[in-house]
Parts: sequence; structure tokens; C-alpha cells
Amino acid sequence: MSRVDLLLKLTVDRDRRTNKGEVEQHSVKHAFSVFSENLSKMLLMNLLYAFIFALPFIFCIFVWPMLAKNYFFAAGDYNFIGQVGIGYPGVVNTMAEGYKILFEHYFHVYIPVLSASIVPMVFGLSGLFHCMRGYMWGENVRPVKSFFRGIKRLWKPFLIVAFAFGAFMCGVLYGAFWHISLLKTGAATGGSWTLFVFLILFTWVAVSILYFLLPIFACYRFSLKDSLKNSCILFLLLWPTALFTAAFSIGLFLLSAAGSILNFIVGILFLGLGFAFLAGLWTSCAQKAFGNFILRQFEGGAGQMMETRRGVNPYKEAKKKAQEGSAVALAARARAEDASAGKEDAPQEKKKKQPTKHISYKRKK
Repeated sequence: MSRVDLLLKLTVDRDRRTNKGEVEQHSVKHAFSVFSENLSKMLLMNLLYAFIFALPFIFCIFVWPMLAKNYFFAAGDYNFIGQVGIGYPGVVNTMAEGYKILFEHYFHVYIPVLSASIVPMVFGLSGLFHCMRGYMWGENVRPVKSFFRGIKRLWKPFLIVAFAFGAFMCGVLYGAFWHISLLKTGAATGGSWTLFVFLILFTWVAVSILYFLLPIFACYRFSLKDSLKNSCILFLLLWPTALFTAAFSIGLFLLSAAGSILNFIVGILFLGLGFAFLAGLWTSCAQKAFGNFILRQFEGGAGQMMETRRGVNPYKEAKKKAQEGSAVALAARARAEDASAGKEDAPQEKKKKQPTKHISYKRKK
């Protein structure tokens, strides 16, 4: 399927922007400039979100694994000296037995609680993305009031996505921890490695689709079906950028596996500003894609193709149009032709005959 065919499958509409500013093309640069101008407000907003919605998730990711490992390998019945496997008092235990007990705890307690903590974490992003949309568009955003207003307006699609993504991650976590448990006990097979690789790829693609889906909820009034369809199409069109941003976001959470000191540092950063930073980065980068593909087709279908902006290098603009603008222009032209054909085929209403107004020219006495 060509790019034009994919673009024609997009559902296009005008976004919720209250100010008619131009689409910011340097998305990462724009995001950092917005952060520097509104740092104190974003800090307050991130703390509000983290303590209400994301605190259980932060605890499960950055604190719980370290506490569980220290308990089962130091404070519990299995005590070891490094990798030697000498237990106290006078009991010889293998590392495989210790990891077996640890992963039984993960399977029965940790994974269900972590999966459940994902639901409020994703649901609370409704207020966060609503605020970040306003910041990226230059609107007047009040952190507390706008945050709860976003939850009131966007709670339904975000709640559905939260439950779906929580269930999806529950299955992924069980499969991933099953492979890691086999790896730690020396029983990993080719089948477990294949499953582990596919789980990584599925999670990577799912987060890449969320990279477009969550900002679409905040920027447009599409239905859930159209939002999901547009997100998948934009992922197919811009998969290198989406995969890179998703890998960067997932990598920040995977830093929790590096060590205890780094756990606390990264956890404190997420508690202070991390979620707002990722939401702003996703919103700014996704808005660039929306402006290039959704908004341009909407305006092009109405016969108002976007003109070259001031302050843009014409050589870079020409190169960009040669790479992807041609497909967008073709799709916009096709939409315009379909719209004009639909108007021509529509039955024309008969004009009602206006009553003749008689004017008397007789001179009044």
C-alpha cells in the first residue's frame, strides 16, 4: 500500500486549538523552550499527577524489586555470600533455589500489583496531556484547574486505553519474567528466547502507537475507533521516529535495573518532572505529525493548502516536500476532488419562487 493510500485512510479534522498559531516544525527544540519557560508550573503539575495517580507505579518499578531481592537473598531463609551459595547456619543453598523463591513472589504478588498500578497511571495522563497540549500551543494553562478539567473531558478514552494497556502489560510481564526465571536458573530454551524477543517487539510497537494515540485524544475530537486507526496509520508512515521515541521512553524506566543508587535518582526525577517531560515531548513531536498529515489534508481538502512559512529554509522545505509533501498533496487533492464530486452529485434543491412585490407609483393626495 502506497503512502497516498495510507493518507487517504486517515480521518481528518480541525484540532482543538484556540489560538491559530503555526505548526511548530522543530518539535524537540520547541518542547525544550516550553519547558524552560514553564518549569515551575510543570513541576507542580507533575507532582500533582505523580502523587495522585503514579505513586504506586513508581514504587513498583523503582523500589519493590530491590526490596524483594534484598529480602529473599539477605534477610530471608536463603542467605548467600556473593555467588558461592553458602547458606547460614550450616545450610548449603544454590542460587537457583533462591531465584525460584524470588520469582514465585514475582508471579503471585508483584506482577498483578504492577499491572494494576498501570491503570491509574495511564488514566491520570488524561489531565497531563490536556495541560501539555495547552502549553505546546501557547495557551494560558493553570496547572491544577486545567489538570482536573482534562480528566473531566478525556476520562472515557483514557480509561479504556488504561485497562487495555494494563491487561496487555500483564501478559507481557508474565511471559518476560517466565523467561528471565528460566535464564537465572539455567533452564532457558530457544522457545523462551523467541517468546521474549516477540514480547519486546510487541511492547515496543504498542508504546509507539500510544505515542500518537494519547496526544490525539487531547488534540482532536475523533471517536476511539478513528483515533486508534489514525494512530496505526501514522505509525506506519513515521515508524522510525515513533520507535526511537518509544525506545527512549521505555529505556528511562529500564534504568531501574541498573542499580540501587540509580533507582532512587531516576525515581526522584520521575516524581519531580519526568512524566511531564515525556508527555510534553510526545505531544510536541506528535503535533508535528498531525500538522503535516491530518491538518494539511483537512485544509487541502478545503482548497486552502498551507503556504510556506516565514523563517523556514526554502531548500530544506523543498527537500521535505519532495520526500513526503507530494504524497500529502496528492491525498489532499484527492479529498478535494471527492468533496467537489459529492457536491455535484447531491440533488439541488428547487428555489422557492419569491412573491412579486407590487409598488404603487400613484401620487399621494
